[in-house]
Amino acid sequence: MLRDALHALRSFRQNPGFTAVVVLSIALGIAANTTVFSIVNGLLLGDLPVHEPDRLVGFAGGRSMSYPDYIDYRDQTREVFEGVSAHFPVVPASIGGDGKPERIWGQVVSGNYFSVIGVKPVLGRGVSVEEDQAAGRDAVVVLSHSLWRRRFGSDPAVAGRTVALNGQTYAVIGVAPPGFRGTDRGIVAEFWAPLAMFAQIMPDLAKGNPTQQRNNQWLMVNARLKPGVSREQALAAVAVIKNRIDETHFKGDQRRRNRPVALDKAGGLIGGTGKQAFGLMSVLMVVVGFVLLIACANVANLLLARATARQKEIAIRLSVGASRGRLVRQLLTESILLSLLGAFAGFVLAFWAASAISSFQVPFPFPIVFDFRPDLRVLAFAAALAMCTGVFFGLAPALRATRPDLLAALKNEMSVFGRVRRFGLRNALVVVQVALSLVLLTGSGLFLRSLQRASSIDIGMRPDNVLLMAMDPKLHRYSPERTQRFISQLRERVSALPGVRGVTFLDSIPLSIGGTSNAVKTETGKDGVKSVNADIYGVGSGFFKTMQLPLRRGRDFNLRTDGADVAIVNELLARELFGDTDPLGQRIASAGQKLTIIGVAGNSKSRTLGEEPRACAFLFLESKPEDVMSFYGISIAVKTVGPPRKLVRAVREQIAALDPTLAVFNTETMQEHVNKALLIPRVCAVLLAVFGGIGLTLAGIGLYGVMSYSTRRRTREFGIRMAIGAPQGSVLRMVLGQGLQVAGLGLAIGLGIALSVTRFAASLLYGISATDVVTFTAVPAVLLGVALAAILVPALRASRIDPIQALRYE
Repeated sequence: MLRDALHALRSFRQNPGFTAVVVLSIALGIAANTTVFSIVNGLLLGDLPVHEPDRLVGFAGGRSMSYPDYIDYRDQTREVFEGVSAHFPVVPASIGGDGKPERIWGQVVSGNYFSVIGVKPVLGRGVSVEEDQAAGRDAVVVLSHSLWRRRFGSDPAVAGRTVALNGQTYAVIGVAPPGFRGTDRGIVAEFWAPLAMFAQIMPDLAKGNPTQQRNNQWLMVNARLKPGVSREQALAAVAVIKNRIDETHFKGDQRRRNRPVALDKAGGLIGGTGKQAFGLMSVLMVVVGFVLLIACANVANLLLARATARQKEIAIRLSVGASRGRLVRQLLTESILLSLLGAFAGFVLAFWAASAISSFQVPFPFPIVFDFRPDLRVLAFAAALAMCTGVFFGLAPALRATRPDLLAALKNEMSVFGRVRRFGLRNALVVVQVALSLVLLTGSGLFLRSLQRASSIDIGMRPDNVLLMAMDPKLHRYSPERTQRFISQLRERVSALPGVRGVTFLDSIPLSIGGTSNAVKTETGKDGVKSVNADIYGVGSGFFKTMQLPLRRGRDFNLRTDGADVAIVNELLARELFGDTDPLGQRIASAGQKLTIIGVAGNSKSRTLGEEPRACAFLFLESKPEDVMSFYGISIAVKTVGPPRKLVRAVREQIAALDPTLAVFNTETMQEHVNKALLIPRVCAVLLAVFGGIGLTLAGIGLYGVMSYSTRRRTREFGIRMAIGAPQGSVLRMVLGQGLQVAGLGLAIGLGIALSVTRFAASLLYGISATDVVTFTAVPAVLLGVALAAILVPALRASRIDPIQALRYE
């Protein structure tokens, strides 16, 4: 085998052009597949940085659980689990002390959390069971490794020091190991406090006494299997307890009783989004599978052409006694080595691409970070893919090359494989390349057109020259009166800054994932009570002017005269509730609050750019901030004369002048925020554009290679034709016709496939259909142009053959 490898390397040095093209083809195909597999690995497969991750399981398939249910599972599954832990995954906090205030996110965890998940702090210790049993104990916290380095300068004596979280003092008891950010994939936790402290660190979470409510499902639950206990055995024990809970507490709730119990690998996506992610990743894997097929077809064609060029060498070796198996092994060794070289280059490209994709920002109010950089699992995938590529697509050329016509080969005649066919294996491979390239380019064109349309969608307001900055007075124990004073004083200060045209406040920014929705009802009338689910926004006075969201009827909120009992609705909600009746002055109710409609705003995008108009209600933030402030804080929106970013420092200074302990976060312009809403179409467009470009390049190379090979084999034929009087134009038309026949067949097949598969992407497109005429016209035209260019070069070469030289050609 070593001798075969050395012989292959010598062959590569003798044919650097051939080697470079084959390695490039394989590298592009494997890079595309490895990049997507890196994303799959980061989203679904990667192990948590914990002790024995295979023994750690998550309850309910990534969905949350109530506190009483958690206690039942914890206390009644000791035969199968070493322990069952619980945590709430997103706890906002403002950290004070040394340095400027900073918004961070952490978790409240049960006392056995660190022991169950198998993480040992690098300094100090984790939360203890005793510290989680009484809220009256001294407040303690474990820091993440990154927070310890950033805020405490990697102080080895940090254990015992104190830190201010939301204006209250916590004693630092430990530092988590580097790389550990919690057990919920994508969510970045920077501190862990005892679950018993949840009401202290996050008062909103304590409303309704969630520790006593079985219908309040707010905790994520993990468990560690005992040694020797399988997941199936544990699931059977858990199912018994679930049935017992359902029989005791949910006899009449058939939906709850029908919900299956699940034990999945810990570290999955929360909220049950794993299945959706798996579906999307499956589609992407099919797409990059097309890219690999194009690359492999290209490689197979090149290897067939290379085998033809080596016909005399192979015939001589067979004539002197070499076995066919020996030659097949030699040729397979060469193809595998080429695949491994391509895999190495592809892995480097994939590492760069996956790292770039990791930097995309998801429009969540809290940090979502995925590490898509390739690891050992991805490296093994790339190596296995290279081996399969080398064997499966090197075997056919190797078998065919070692079955020559010995007499013809020794005479160096070109038709060594028998009669030359007008449409053989090489042409079939090119048809496959062109067809699959058309499918990829069509998908790419649709998403690029969709992205273009999405970028120009009218969102109902003007996002230009608006600065957004968020803060959370409620976490700092602000009373409603203090919040009102703070908002009023901050409005006055910021409005006085040079370059400011308007100032307002809002609790949830449109086009954010999340937000609040409630039923909005009419009062009893002749048509009865109507109820419509609407998105609820708390906004300050001047919101509609600052955001340039038009008021169609009525008026804006008034600081001096309006209380908390007024609302503004959008046109859709007004029409659904009151039809043609004038909505001004009508009474509505939402979340137990009765409101009078004082205005009707135009419709605008609320959650996503691609949505149909949604019903929206706007409540007066400044009159009663404790009712409408969202879980994620309150944002100031500043309309500026010039670039908004130039006012960031000045607005921060005004906030600090009123309260130097208040953290400012999520600083961005409204245009940047809208751009984040384009994340999915942008990622899809970029990926498909890259994959489509790779397919187009490989198809062009493949078509050029086949036509060059064909014209070389027919050199003597062309010489004879021209010697007996055939003009150059007829030879040119003959070669062009042959090439365009192959390309045309590939285009026809590809169009059929594209029309069938693109309809599945219809829900992801903005403003265009899945059979967009422009795309389905432009893409075949581009591909035909590339094919024509690839065919034209060998065709011109064939038409310029010297008949005398051609007749001597062997």
